[in-house]
Amino acid sequence: MRGEFAGVKSEIIKDIFEPLMDEMTDEEFSDEELWGDLFRDAIPAPTEPEAPTPPTDFDGEGNIYLPADIEARDVYDAAFTIYQDRLEAYNDAANSADLAWQYIVTFFEDPTTTERQIVKALEDAFDAIEDYGGGNLANAYFQIIENFLEKYSLRYDLRRPAGGGGMTLHPTLPGMFARLIRDLKEVTSQDAALSALMRDFEDSVRDLKADQSPRKIKQSLAAQFNLLEALLTQSPQVVAYNEAAEAHNATASRRQQRRLVNTFGAMCDKADVWPHEDVLKSAKSIYGFGSDYPGIRHGGTPANAKREIDMRDMVSMTIVLAGFTPYFSEALEAERIYLD
Repeated sequence: MRGEFAGVKSEIIKDIFEPLMDEMTDEEFSDEELWGDLFRDAIPAPTEPEAPTPPTDFDGEGNIYLPADIEARDVYDAAFTIYQDRLEAYNDAANSADLAWQYIVTFFEDPTTTERQIVKALEDAFDAIEDYGGGNLANAYFQIIENFLEKYSLRYDLRRPAGGGGMTLHPTLPGMFARLIRDLKEVTSQDAALSALMRDFEDSVRDLKADQSPRKIKQSLAAQFNLLEALLTQSPQVVAYNEAAEAHNATASRRQQRRLVNTFGAMCDKADVWPHEDVLKSAKSIYGFGSDYPGIRHGGTPANAKREIDMRDMVSMTIVLAGFTPYFSEALEAERIYLD
């Protein structure tokens, strides 16, 4: 299970809420009343966009003039106009069951609705449905959600607390790992050099289907090591250290020159991201394996190889190395990878 609700937004109304209507056969149930309850209890109000940082430079007439400041203001103004329109629609929906239903549909289909917002809305809807239609309708909703997860292979486990109190959706381990790789691809796509290295790594993994020889496995691991090293060169702490060293070297004597950090171990030491010294050591040790094992990154030390490398190493090392990437790039946000 690795997919996300965000990828099947257009199916949520058709496959969740319309089947729920089919369960409401008792005359005492009214769709209109339920949509009002769901709107109030499960659908969040629009969030006002964050205003840009106030500019510090103005022209002689007191107006902003720097292109970046003008662009930031234009983006904010456009977002604020959209926010005002949505807030008006939200307030109108609070007083009309028909408009509440329309807003619910718009909320789930809106491209800007986040994964986290969808998950919370579906969870909160359970209590509203149970309060409205009792246990039978709530159970039907639970089963509909479970069917939806299975149909689209979504990255969640569905649970109901033993003591009652709602329904919860929990990210799964396969889903979290799949999101990590997806975000890694998105981050690397923003930089031409990183994108090329990511493509080399992906191609090397695909090539293993036809040839799982030690040579091909080493090539795949080497491609991933190269990608991780390149990510680490963009660490803010590494970049700041090297910039300071270059500024110092520009005026310092030859004897006072500072060495730039460009090896994996040295960059790891400068990256202030590690929760414990042993985690830092483990990252450097894994990279040491890539350098010392013959034929991965270098000629290595043949005497230190205990056996020929095989697919066990490819699978294990790929997972281990991918696990370090949130330390290597601040653009990989752990909270989003877990649930967003």
